[in-house]
Amino acid sequence: MKNTILLSLMLLTSTLFAEVQDKFKINIGAMYVTNFETEMQIGPSKRALNASINTKDQLGMNYDTNVFRLDGYYRFNEKHSIDFSYFSVKSSGERVINQDISDWGENNDTISAGASVSSYFNMDIYKLNYVYSFYHNKDVELGLSIGLHVTNLDVGLNASGTISGVASDTLVSSSQLLAPLPVVGFRGEYTIIDKTLFAQYKADYFYLHYDDFEGSFISTTINLEYRFLDNYGLGIGYNSNNLELAADNGNVRLDVKNSLSGATAYFTYIY
Repeated sequence: MKNTILLSLMLLTSTLFAEVQDKFKINIGAMYVTNFETEMQIGPSKRALNASINTKDQLGMNYDTNVFRLDGYYRFNEKHSIDFSYFSVKSSGERVINQDISDWGENNDTISAGASVSSYFNMDIYKLNYVYSFYHNKDVELGLSIGLHVTNLDVGLNASGTISGVASDTLVSSSQLLAPLPVVGFRGEYTIIDKTLFAQYKADYFYLHYDDFEGSFISTTINLEYRFLDNYGLGIGYNSNNLELAADNGNVRLDVKNSLSGATAYFTYIY
């Protein structure tokens, strides 16, 4: 009887671990950004900001670009893993503006129509999550995640023209923000063809309001992955991110609303 129970436990254990066919995975690829739009405002510290500017419509920032991406995970066992992600988006523009930009920068300057404006918006995103797989069989894996989403923003604007009524003046304004934010999420994978074709879904969410900081974030990813060898594959997908941040560092207040989405393609290595 004892031998039967022991054999049954060994068979059950081997079956559970057989379902986990990969210990480590890394995706290296690119994101073709089809939408990158930002509304932002920089103003005096401790003051609520009014009108924001649209970086695409008013400043002529480019929004379609190719972005390097790095994603992956490491499994400790069938139920516990960590996943990670990194990508960076840089956008810039130059334009002679056709309408005033009011209340900009630490001194609430007004940049009059006809001024020449150059601007940039750089965003680096790092993600690290712990994932608990609460359901896992040979076809389906479902998991919940909790972790950290770190956004590093660097935004700036240089203007030359009539500034606050002064002709032939210049204005240089910039701000940086590092925002480490807690996220919760959901993970899902479905095996369409055993060991060959997989559909994957990820979603991350956060909202935080603390002192002079307020932020919210929603990110969703869907991938279709084909493994042409046991340890190698290719994938395509779509990723959408929506970010809102309002922060005051004691000198400058920065408000940002950003939407970023696009198609992804990647090479994957699984071990």
